Amino acid sequence: MSDSLISRSPSRRPVALIVIIGVLAVLVLVGAWRLLSVMQPIPSPATIIGAPVRAATAGGDRVYLMTSQWRSYNLPSRGLNRRSYTDLLVDVWAFDATTAKPVWRTRIASDRSGVNMGRSILGAQGGVLWVLQPKGLVGLSLKDGSQVADVARIEAANPALRGLVPTEERYYRFDAGGLKFTAADGRSWRLPGADLKAGPDTPAPETPAEGVYPVARIAGGNATWAFMERGLRTQGLWLGVMDEAEARTYGEQNVMGGIDPEGHPRTRLYFSKLGSKETFFGRQLVYQGFKPYPESPEFIQAGLLTDGRINALPIMLHGPDSVLILHRDRLGDRGRLRLTRISGPRGKVLWTVNLPMQGIEAVMPGETAIAFTGRRDEDRGRGRPSDRVVSVDQVVAVDYATGKMGAYGLLIPSTKPADIPPSSTVVSTPAVKGG
Repeated sequence: MSDSLISRSPSRRPVALIVIIGVLAVLVLVGAWRLLSVMQPIPSPATIIGAPVRAATAGGDRVYLMTSQWRSYNLPSRGLNRRSYTDLLVDVWAFDATTAKPVWRTRIASDRSGVNMGRSILGAQGGVLWVLQPKGLVGLSLKDGSQVADVARIEAANPALRGLVPTEERYYRFDAGGLKFTAADGRSWRLPGADLKAGPDTPAPETPAEGVYPVARIAGGNATWAFMERGLRTQGLWLGVMDEAEARTYGEQNVMGGIDPEGHPRTRLYFSKLGSKETFFGRQLVYQGFKPYPESPEFIQAGLLTDGRINALPIMLHGPDSVLILHRDRLGDRGRLRLTRISGPRGKVLWTVNLPMQGIEAVMPGETAIAFTGRRDEDRGRGRPSDRVVSVDQVVAVDYATGKMGAYGLLIPSTKPADIPPSSTVVSTPAVKGG
């Protein structure tokens, strides 16, 4: 018989093939999920590069600064170090100088294993923020961060500078007259704002010209002490911080020394009337006794706040006449900074605010508010002792009238430039009003 007595069962090959394909698909999806999970960027704080600049714009007062941030990825591996590659992200930010809220952010570099060397903000002029990058000069709009100038456009507007625009920072200077540079042929030029027509170098005025904003002074190795002074002389009066022992010594010797936060950590606001006397060497200033302002509290490691510029006086405010005292809440590395506005004629505290900073890097006073950049140590919360604490840069603004503070902490994820993440610093305590 041609037909088998045993009937055949239907073939199982298609079913087995479907099962195998399904298993493989699941394995691929699991592998992709695992790959994506380990390929997520490793968090890294954004670090401020160089000096910021404060400028008045049609949209309001702004603080402009540059940050760098590492975006690192890991690949699956059995080794201890799974890091595969790292991108350097360089961003320029605009912050509201009265609230410390970001207004815009633009990315000017995304470099694989890049470096921060050769990057700085030079100043703002004529609506343009001049930024130096390793490849040359770039101009950004103060309004929205769009690029309005680069070396190619500068050379197109100035044929005499073709191939001569420098890339090294040492050949640039930004002063009260704006941006100037020395070209490769040794000639000096000044460059205005949006109008890229360069002109011969001219002497800078004593004070910044209209629309010209040099960068703030940064503390460098001097840290916060660069922005603190013993006192100031005004209208026949000296006022400043000292303790009783210093007041007695300076009164007897008719001299004035710098602040001594270690030897004399607790001070009050004192004053002295000023006189003069004739000596063999000419007229000499005379301090006519030092007395504490009756309502002044004691401060820890205090000084009158300045913007740190050479020969700059401590910051004085009006309505009422007052000064700003920078001090700490405690001694030691754990101490945080405080800012107090204190007024005459009795040394009344108008307000005190706790700044989210252990150190100040720049002070930028304005008409209605003062802005700072600085840093504080924070716990990342990842549980590993080796990386528990990280230094986080801060942008802070304090209103003169109320002491209301805004802050933006830069311990943030490496998002797209337009997707500005929320601040890592939460301001939870308002200013304490004086009595």
